[in-house]
Amino acid sequence: MTEVVICCGVGGTGKTTASAAMAVAFATAGKRVVVLTIDPARRLADALSIREIGNAPTRVEIPGVEGSLHALMLDRKSTWDDIVRRFSPSDAAADRLLANRYYRAVSTRLTGSHEYMAIEKLHELVEADRWDVVVVDTPPAQHVVDFFRAPDRIRRVFDRSVLSAFTKEQPGLLGRATSRVATLLQRLAGERVMRDIAEFFGLMSELSGGFRDRARTIGELLANTERTSYYLITDARAPERNNLLDFLQEIRERRMHFAGFVVNRVAMRPDPSRDHELPGHLPMEEWPRWRGALTHLVSEAVARADRQEQAVERLIRAAGGAPAWRIPEVPGGVGDLDGLRSMAAHLPPLA
Repeated sequence: MTEVVICCGVGGTGKTTASAAMAVAFATAGKRVVVLTIDPARRLADALSIREIGNAPTRVEIPGVEGSLHALMLDRKSTWDDIVRRFSPSDAAADRLLANRYYRAVSTRLTGSHEYMAIEKLHELVEADRWDVVVVDTPPAQHVVDFFRAPDRIRRVFDRSVLSAFTKEQPGLLGRATSRVATLLQRLAGERVMRDIAEFFGLMSELSGGFRDRARTIGELLANTERTSYYLITDARAPERNNLLDFLQEIRERRMHFAGFVVNRVAMRPDPSRDHELPGHLPMEEWPRWRGALTHLVSEAVARADRQEQAVERLIRAAGGAPAWRIPEVPGGVGDLDGLRSMAAHLPPLA
């Protein structure tokens, strides 16, 4: 049974890097892992040190691990096209839909279609039965709620009654109203555009049942507390962002399994009692001034680490005692597999 791990959070918190580190941790534990980013910013390939990442899983070579790791980045248009080719009743119907101008507009510009296709891609990965774990790197928190709501929206978009309004003549008052609207639209947009729209809805009606069924299945998967876990990724410099707690409330209201916080870029607390050595080449008369400066820097570092830890503790209390894992700050950031493997050592037990 494929396990799903969903990493959420606001932008700029290292969420993509944490997702990649989590995927590396699972692979190190011997799992077959695929990590999917639906964030259109192309950071996942950089974090995994691979040159190209596309809409199909790409193998990531990790020397010395028992498991395997693949990665992909959602391409909304390619995913739409793949679905059309896979589920159309015939090649001819697929070709007609792919060539339809209204379809091309919907598949590239429809509001929310990125989240719709993320749901479809997640369904595809889970149903492929190739992976033990699917790790999902979501967009920033203000958009990820749309990801949760996508299954319901898909079912509404492909509701039979909605589609039939565009593909069949309606009786009575509804029919007269629909006819008047269609006449007005044709006058404004032109007969060819209306033909494209009518053809689009006619062809999509043949796929609507599959969309609804898959949306229902993935909605159940997102809410399955035994298979799907949610981690909230935050930055130690600002762990108490209100929208993070709002998002946690959204998870809990939906009765989803919240696994805990991953706090990135935590400042390490130096030992103020340790005798920090000065460079040996300094003249002895300079030692007091340099030692005072070094002591001040150490005190500032201790105070910074303490402030961050207090903020994390407040976040934990606000979340009702939820677990939190702290990942140390890396100067210059994490940019390769070695850095990801170091991060993975600080993540929750994943085996």
